[in-house]
Amino acid sequence: MNAYKTLIFTIIMVFCSTYALAQNPKIYSISPSRVQSGATAFPLVISGSNFRKDSVVRLNGVPLETYFVSWNKLRATVPASLVANAGVLEVKVTWKTRSSNSVNLTVSNAPVGNYNWSALTAKLQSFVPSLVSGLTLQVTRHGKTIYVQSFGNHTPDIVLPIASATKMPSMLAILTLVDEGRLNLDVLISNYLNGYVTVPPDKATITMRMLMNHTSGLTQSECLNNQTLTTLRACVQEILNQPLAFSYGGASMQVAGGVVEAVTGQSWNQFFTTKIAVPLGLTRFTYTNTTNPRIAGGAYTDVNDYSKIMQAYLSGGVYGDTRILSPAMYIEMQIDQKRDLPVVNSPGGTTLTGYSYGWWHSSAEYLQSQPSPQTTGPELSDQGAFGCTPWIDLNYNYTAIILIQDRTSTGTYIWNAIRPLIIEQMQANP
Repeated sequence: MNAYKTLIFTIIMVFCSTYALAQNPKIYSISPSRVQSGATAFPLVISGSNFRKDSVVRLNGVPLETYFVSWNKLRATVPASLVANAGVLEVKVTWKTRSSNSVNLTVSNAPVGNYNWSALTAKLQSFVPSLVSGLTLQVTRHGKTIYVQSFGNHTPDIVLPIASATKMPSMLAILTLVDEGRLNLDVLISNYLNGYVTVPPDKATITMRMLMNHTSGLTQSECLNNQTLTTLRACVQEILNQPLAFSYGGASMQVAGGVVEAVTGQSWNQFFTTKIAVPLGLTRFTYTNTTNPRIAGGAYTDVNDYSKIMQAYLSGGVYGDTRILSPAMYIEMQIDQKRDLPVVNSPGGTTLTGYSYGWWHSSAEYLQSQPSPQTTGPELSDQGAFGCTPWIDLNYNYTAIILIQDRTSTGTYIWNAIRPLIIEQMQANP
């Protein structure tokens, strides 16, 4: 009897699979369905059915970098050149010889959306000066800035230190070397550092992946606070000479910066300028002109430059028409690298429970506990000790950054207060 049931089940499954394979992909909706001309690269989300891992989204026949989410959802990266001018573009999904129905993406010269930011602006104004002396918020979506406002003693172009919010941009830059095949995340750092510094025997098993996800055991050093009287190379050696212990902080990433200098022959600042600042057109993001830049916590920025970095990540590693990061590394940066390792100490507490290459992952339970309207996430963030709070919502496909000079808890308080007000407008403008 059991064998008979198994046979029937197998026949049904084969039939269903064959039926699914025989169906053309079908598009039900796309988001966004309208964008403003001149937008930088942005993600296009396609909802439908009969999608496969080898499905390709095409825009006016041009194949786009496509990410398979599920049988009924795809994400694709639209480069800036395809939406430079107003018009109506045809979206289709193909695989092999099969093709879906077509859906239109409208490109308009006029701003798109009917965002009402009055409640958000009032909430932000209430924090100044009672909570902070100044505050700037920028929100971007679909390749355009949809909100930027400053309060108190801030102007929109104010540049402030961002402490640990430096980590994600630094990680993004380092991962470009993995794309180029010049770094391997799972190769011992001694392979790269010998000749640059001396790697003690007890550090011989450390890899780049460990350095970039706080699992190396390297501890903080005083040289991290000395940006002018020492060099990055000397600081790397000082860190490597210390005993191993669990430590979230900047030591591991400082050593990763040393690996970059050893591999490229460039100073960190030269390297970052080449890989990130120039392709993204950054004019204010800086590690300052120092011989020992703090790779994990020494940058300064305004909201616009940091938003460009997040836009490049949100759009699958592309800014404008320039690929900054490969699709593989884009996905890698979303995979929790902490996994099942025991957590001795984490600034993310019980709300930011995952970590990958500079990005903290908001836990699903935390997001579900927030006031409505909510996001299902994923939500990635990179907060700093002075309260700078940048985040990306991969569900509603927007980026936002709160720039203040206070403390992390203040940034978190403001973030939690305004998140529902932002999501409300995303829901009203799908």
